Amino acid sequence: MRLSVALLRNVEAEMRAKEKAEAPTAKTKEQVEKEDELRAKHGTTNQDGHSKKASPTSIWRRKFRPLPEAKAVDLFADVVGDGFILLVAAVLILYEYHRSSQKPDANLEKIKELNERLEELDQREKELEEAEKRHQSRLLILEDVLRGLKDPKTKQPLLPPATSLPA
Repeated sequence: MRLSVALLRNVEAEMRAKEKAEAPTAKTKEQVEKEDELRAKHGTTNQDGHSKKASPTSIWRRKFRPLPEAKAVDLFADVVGDGFILLVAAVLILYEYHRSSQKPDANLEKIKELNERLEELDQREKELEEAEKRHQSRLLILEDVLRGLKDPKTKQPLLPPATSLPA
């Protein structure tokens, strides 16, 4: 948007500064007589009238100069253009948010897959432990049977007696 510095000018303040700069520092006899005549007629002088400060008016009660039509159209076009750009940006943000919320989370999918794999491995481990226990019990039964059998020639047990192994 373009903003003209001329809109920010205070014309009254410029006029007062110009008058103050042009005014001599000491009044001549003619100026003093002229002020006395004005004071006698109106009760105040021009300087007294200027020295009173008007209370600042609210921005809503100020009167602004109307803008030229071309400038007003240009400013309105800038505002509409900026508004359109903001609208498009907001729509794009909402669309991307909606699209990302519809897409499944890749990390969550990977975590679920890994948890399933872990459960499968735990189940497989339990099955293998049970199979190992069954094989161990079968082995113990076979050893007991073999210890009970004796060699027909030597009449000695086929296996030496079981020694307890330290655990």
